[in-house]
Amino acid sequence: MGKKDEFCLMKADINNNYKDQLLIEISNLNTVHIKQKEKTKIKGEIEDKRPVVEKIKLLRKNLNTLFKKLDINEADIENLRIKKSERIEFKAQDFTELINHILEEIDFFINRVTELQSYIAKANIELENLQSIKACYKHLEKINITKNNVTNLNYFKFKVFTTFYKNLDNLNNLFAFSEFPNFYETFEIPDDRIGFYIIYPKDKEDEFNGRIRLIHSEQVPILKKYMTDTGINYNRIDMEINFIKDLLLRYNKEQSRIAKDNLLKFAGINEIVQNIEEYNWADQQFEKTSTNRAILKFFVPLSKKNKIQETLFNKFKDNVIVDSIDVSKKRPIYEIYPSKSIRKKKSRLKVKTETIKSLSEESDSVEDLRDQTPRIMKNFFLVRPFEAITKMYGTPTYSEIDPTPIIAFTFPILFGIMFGDIGHGLTLIICGLIGALVFRKRKKQMSNFSWIIFFCGWAAFFIGFLYGEFFGKQEIEIFGIVLLNLEPIKIPFTNIILYNPLNNILSVFYFSILIGIFHIILGWIIQFLNYWKQHRKYLAFTDSLMKIFFLIGGTVLIFTYGFDIYVWLAFPYPILFVLIPGLLLILSKPLGKVFKLSYLREESFGGLLGEGSIETFDTLLSVMSNVLSYIRLLALALAHVALLYAINEMGNLIQGEGIGFEILNIVGLIFGNIIVILIEGLLVFINTMRLHFYEFFFKFFQGSGIEYFPFYLDADYSVMIFSRELEKDIISEEIDKEIEIKSVKDEIDKAKSYISKEFK
Repeated sequence: MGKKDEFCLMKADINNNYKDQLLIEISNLNTVHIKQKEKTKIKGEIEDKRPVVEKIKLLRKNLNTLFKKLDINEADIENLRIKKSERIEFKAQDFTELINHILEEIDFFINRVTELQSYIAKANIELENLQSIKACYKHLEKINITKNNVTNLNYFKFKVFTTFYKNLDNLNNLFAFSEFPNFYETFEIPDDRIGFYIIYPKDKEDEFNGRIRLIHSEQVPILKKYMTDTGINYNRIDMEINFIKDLLLRYNKEQSRIAKDNLLKFAGINEIVQNIEEYNWADQQFEKTSTNRAILKFFVPLSKKNKIQETLFNKFKDNVIVDSIDVSKKRPIYEIYPSKSIRKKKSRLKVKTETIKSLSEESDSVEDLRDQTPRIMKNFFLVRPFEAITKMYGTPTYSEIDPTPIIAFTFPILFGIMFGDIGHGLTLIICGLIGALVFRKRKKQMSNFSWIIFFCGWAAFFIGFLYGEFFGKQEIEIFGIVLLNLEPIKIPFTNIILYNPLNNILSVFYFSILIGIFHIILGWIIQFLNYWKQHRKYLAFTDSLMKIFFLIGGTVLIFTYGFDIYVWLAFPYPILFVLIPGLLLILSKPLGKVFKLSYLREESFGGLLGEGSIETFDTLLSVMSNVLSYIRLLALALAHVALLYAINEMGNLIQGEGIGFEILNIVGLIFGNIIVILIEGLLVFINTMRLHFYEFFFKFFQGSGIEYFPFYLDADYSVMIFSRELEKDIISEEIDKEIEIKSVKDEIDKAKSYISKEFK
């Protein structure tokens, strides 16, 4: 990592009237990472309940409601392509006015669509009623119902109802003739409903009403306007149905037109709401210094420092004061600014870093800026997909080494050892390449995952030659034609041969242990480099290097002299391979106090000796458990080979001649291999991640860094413009002061109320 990855912290002291323009300007730069302001619990809770925050929540809620009513989704907006000149402009004097303006726009469309949908709902009800009337009248026509014979009933009531088909049994029970004198008949109508007409005595009206309520039926009115002296007037019913259908069609077209004609505006509003949410967070990071001034702190890449300062000075001139601190990766840097602020002249833009460093070294109470500085992860394009693995554990801190280039090699190798097979490796290579091409523009995470599978496939392919495995066979055979007999291959610089793992378990075991030892040592080497970069060279030698010697000594001791303790204690005393590094680990901290290391000055010799002893014993136990964890390389490799052998043997159980048996055998082998690739491939991938997270990263990687996210407001469909009056008269300034005093008093009152409730 060079200067191109380093940052500086800038502090912009600006007039309150320019806050909105400042945020717009740094958004246009798209390189500024705003430093989050520390909040007390009380102040944070008060700010979360501010009217502005509540309005922003209401904005998002109402916009989601509008999109739901108009059936607009993210895909509709993403497919919208416009020219830059066609973007919707949203002008306001300040942030609050912008929110109110957008809220009014959304409410206007919500009210319009809600009213339209109420018309649609009402028309649908009328249409359903007319269709039910028509269906019922068609049945009534069969019993010769006319206007005269309906109105001429003197002692009986004639009514028509509809209900759900599931109520048929209840209907029969309710109107049994023995209990209630009546005559009824049912008939089918569309939409899982039934109709029925009933004739009953007029003097039984109350009893009838009590019974009919129990089956939740709806009465179909026998309207005289739809009846004539000779029968039923279907022409009039059809005319009314067609009229309502036309009306519904116009309503739905109008709703679609609103969505279509205003899609660009809705896309702009959606974008503005997203920007408002982001903008509000940025606005809260300002620190008030006086009635009319505020400070915003932000990190910028060191290479862009002068350009950004010049841009701010040219834009805001004397209304802004800019200070900056270069954040080094090699030593602690504290937030102590030069005595004189940086203004317009270019000669004053440079910060005397050495002066700041000397000041920072005297300050022990200020937090190291490196802990708050964001990190840019810049890797070679072939390595970049493995950043997804690194970020699953955490983002590298500003001053530590990014392990992504390392795991780009170690991850596929460990995967390949557990999944070594030429055929399966080729399958993963093809699948990974297809996935990377399919998801290259749509889903970045899936594309990264596909590339990782692609590289893991290559590792499985090459290690398959070491195992002598091609879909579980010792020769490369396609459609019965043997292309190559796989022979044992000796691993360079060793005498280890991994051919036929099931019959060569001890060699694979030794190889797995050696790989684990190398992996752990690699982690401590990176820890050594981290200490060295951070100017903590004493720790690099006494911690990382001693642990490396401790593990190497233990490996030589066990692999050369076995577990015979008497041999360890005999000449040439191989126990010293472990004993010397172990003693140095115990004594390193007391020796550090002798050498007057700053972070050990206040500790006692006895405490440091006890602490060193405990840490050394913990290192011994952790090293043993870490190394043994790599036995899973052996276990999963053997499981993989055994599963393939089992599938091949199951295929051999299919006996017979002819093309049918051949096809059945091929289908069985393909299906079996797919199962192995999917299930065991997932298991191997998870275990590879585990070995990196718990056995490798744990040695050197903090993963507590802050990812670099430049403050940026989207401008694909919208333009946010603030045109507030910058100069104020004396009366306006006095009014602002009164408002400021009142707001401060209100905030103090809220804090008092909160404290009294908490500690009552």
